[in-house]
Amino acid sequence: MNLCYPDRTKSCAACCGLYNVADATRPTLERKLKVRTDIFRSTPRTATALIEFEQFIRESEENVPLDDVIHVCEFTGFIDAECKTVGCLLHPTAPGNGGIDLRGLCHYGSMACKAFFCPACESLESARGEIVINLVDDWHLYGLVATDVDFVESLFRLIERGLQQSLTWGLLSRNPYACRLLGEMLRWKNDWPGSGDSLLRQSRYYFKRSEIPAAEAPEDHVERLLACIRFTFGRTEACPGERQAVEQMVERFLKAFGF
Repeated sequence: MNLCYPDRTKSCAACCGLYNVADATRPTLERKLKVRTDIFRSTPRTATALIEFEQFIRESEENVPLDDVIHVCEFTGFIDAECKTVGCLLHPTAPGNGGIDLRGLCHYGSMACKAFFCPACESLESARGEIVINLVDDWHLYGLVATDVDFVESLFRLIERGLQQSLTWGLLSRNPYACRLLGEMLRWKNDWPGSGDSLLRQSRYYFKRSEIPAAEAPEDHVERLLACIRFTFGRTEACPGERQAVEQMVERFLKAFGF
């Protein structure tokens, strides 16, 4: 299972600082990435031209990173003609690069980009990852969900306590209604009712998985899940009714399986 690029319908570029900006909503990021990609396609693959491209994007976008430690890479763009997958425009497999690795020109350099894998690649259980991959077909939402192991784990633990068994894609795929409900819950990372007018969509890709004891009470899983959502939208306080909203959706999901 390749979390970074699972298929041709979505991919993740959270480690490239994609969400590390004040406005990381889908329309804004999509517009920026399309502009970058269009300009890059006509940029000569020379060191001078690529450095000029980097400088132009930096000056024109004027991105101010939320976290100074995480660089917002100017070479992140769409790597397919349909604009469904995001990734590194300097990668040797990116269109127009002819198999040449140009990542040595980016902020972190080629070796860092080759070697780095976010904690989710090791911590997210394959069964969880398979479900996320099958239910999320949008690059923007996928990058927020797949990299937040605590969010996924807490949500699945809540569900599995009610089901009294592990949730697998084989089980879930036989119940289209349950698939739709779980898809709605995964979209909380991008469309939470209590998010107000927040333009933040912060990624937790650099967070290591919390140790979640199997015997924790359901309310503990709910609180951890809500903490992940609050971080995503830059909120520090709970909103009225948000715990009930989670519990009600989980209850609807379980009813879809006859519980």
